[in-house]
Amino acid sequence: MADAPNKVVDDSLAGKTILAALRALQGDLSWKAARELLAARRVAVNGTMCQDEARRLTPGDVVSVSDKSQPKSPQHTALCIRYLDEHLVVVEKPAGMLTERPAAELKKSGASQTPSLDELLPRVIDEYSGRRLRHQKRAVFIVHRLDRDASGLLVVARTPEARDRLIEQFAARTPSRVYWAVVSGRVEAQTIRTHFVRDRGDRKRGSIEHQPESSTTDRRDAQLAITHIKPLVSRHGQTLLECRLETGRTNQIRIHLAELGYPILGDVKYGLLGSDRPPTRLALHAIELEFAHPLTGERLWFQSECPGEMPLP
Repeated sequence: MADAPNKVVDDSLAGKTILAALRALQGDLSWKAARELLAARRVAVNGTMCQDEARRLTPGDVVSVSDKSQPKSPQHTALCIRYLDEHLVVVEKPAGMLTERPAAELKKSGASQTPSLDELLPRVIDEYSGRRLRHQKRAVFIVHRLDRDASGLLVVARTPEARDRLIEQFAARTPSRVYWAVVSGRVEAQTIRTHFVRDRGDRKRGSIEHQPESSTTDRRDAQLAITHIKPLVSRHGQTLLECRLETGRTNQIRIHLAELGYPILGDVKYGLLGSDRPPTRLALHAIELEFAHPLTGERLWFQSECPGEMPLP
């Protein structure tokens, strides 16, 4: 069976479980067959493999069924520590891994099938340090995030004091965060400055500047979002962009480039449906990170290599 076309969840499917939605989308599908699709890792929601049959869908979610099993979720061995001391750790996150599990997901069945970075990192730190966890996990504190389908550098606090001081830095916009992204077409250097709301009028997070004329979205809670972009390489009809964050809103780079008319390759959520088959992953990587050590004030700078599976022009 060839890959099924992507299906966008509308009001008729909103609130249904993924299991019920699969049967609604494929009328001849039995409950058993739907469960087998999930178990075989052939179902994705918003480009991310889903095996939780109780997951409920929201309007705008994109459901796809592949003819092949998707790779298993990354495990702790996929995490790479770049720096470690008693206050913090700098780590490279692989694509396909949540940075931090939402509280609402903790009670869902099957959540353990897709472990998150905050759940795996204590074990990685102990193995890196030559220790073994004996009783309970040592806590880590997430202070900024990468999208599940993006990869790259993150700083994670190991103490409450480091957490609070790092959060202050990110709120003040003093850390430097640089990403690489690949899009179709040629893009000029520019600064994108818009205001984000949770629903810009099409049930997706985005900019009030790109709202449909009929939208009645409340603008009072809009948040300023600023991204500086610069082309690095343009060839074969694609452009590798350097994207420097001034603010750090959820999905900021993905939304800004999509609203500009150049969605990131592999972006199922904000990209164009029905286009050429996307690459195997979202072409977005956090390649540079610079910040002040929360206790010593020393300026720390890290650079990552672009993953081999990320398609470059």
